[in-house]
Amino acid sequence: MGNIEIFRDHSLPHHQIISIADKVMVDIAQEYDLKLEWQGDKLHIQHAHTRGYLHADAESIRIKLKLGILLFPVSFVLKQSIEETLDELLPSAACSYR
Repeated sequence: MGNIEIFRDHSLPHHQIISIADKVMVDIAQEYDLKLEWQGDKLHIQHAHTRGYLHADAESIRIKLKLGILLFPVSFVLKQSIEETLDELLPSAACSYR
């Protein structure tokens, strides 16, 4: 099984980072049939073959996914898709990688 971990620092207002986080995962959720549910600043991500979350706070966005064996073959593509969407939506001056 594989894990995906993505982390970006930012300096955006809370409402803006939540909006960006939502946009990032809605597209991915539709493509991979993921169920999303916000609980405070944490977006829980579920699927029969993956579980994880996206946590957006005042300083960072953190995405952690644990992929089951059936999604492991697409883990690289999935991670790349999330990173590309996130980096496209985050202003380059407002984020940094970890």
